[in-house]
Amino acid sequence: MSAVLQKADTVLSARELETYRDDGFLTMRRVLASELLQRLNDVTDRLREEARHLTARTKHVDLAKGHSAERPRVRRISSPTELDAVFREIAFDSILGDIAAELVGGAVKFYHSKLNFKLPEGGAEIGWHQDWPVFPHTNTNLVALSVPLNASRAGNGCLRTIAGSHKGGARSHWSDGQYTLNCNPSMTDAELAHALDSELDPGDIVAHHGLTVHGSGVNLSASMRSTYIIQYVAADAFAYTAPVIDSVHRGKMVRGEPPRFARVEEGLIELPPDFDNGYSGIFTLQNAQA
Repeated sequence: MSAVLQKADTVLSARELETYRDDGFLTMRRVLASELLQRLNDVTDRLREEARHLTARTKHVDLAKGHSAERPRVRRISSPTELDAVFREIAFDSILGDIAAELVGGAVKFYHSKLNFKLPEGGAEIGWHQDWPVFPHTNTNLVALSVPLNASRAGNGCLRTIAGSHKGGARSHWSDGQYTLNCNPSMTDAELAHALDSELDPGDIVAHHGLTVHGSGVNLSASMRSTYIIQYVAADAFAYTAPVIDSVHRGKMVRGEPPRFARVEEGLIELPPDFDNGYSGIFTLQNAQA
């Protein structure tokens, strides 16, 4: 099947679509085949091994403090679709493209992708945030699909989400005139009490809406938590700002045809900083505010 053709049969049930609309996220079990997952893991291991001898971050690789060849501490690989065909296959040609199209309700395009590594025994907490305010588009019809490479549990800092939070609109990710890339001050005790852990096994997928408030805790385990994340946007959504993670594949159609018109949602948009000169990453921004 061509990557830009609509699939005739639906992938998601009416109940799954309703859950996504109500909760702002959807967990799907045993979506990816074991063979594809093994290839994904093999290539990811190779990329991490190749990064062992880096002494500074690169366009693709972000390093945590204390990284060395003897103790490699890679925490993100940006735009892996530029580095190996398996990432492109999963993002464009696998069932994930069909899922993304059904969740946005039509034609969908690729925005960016990344491999996140939550390092063992202290891998950083990710503050509560929404995706859309970080890279605002003309409409909020964005969906991120997260693919765990290993078991994702509360103990190793799995994704946490606030069900229904996407219905409350965009929250500020600024504090005292500084961009913090989190909306922690807006969080209520009631929301925090009902935060849900997305505990997943390899092959499972979780999708979340661009306005769903989410974050993750510290990795307290002895094992790495690795996740391949693909950000899709509705075809009629266009970015207002420079991309936080650029890619030669940004804007490429995944399903459906390119639009003739942009769909613009009404309202004021609080803009992030100017990322024209690059984006240091959520980890760096968080550390700067610590």
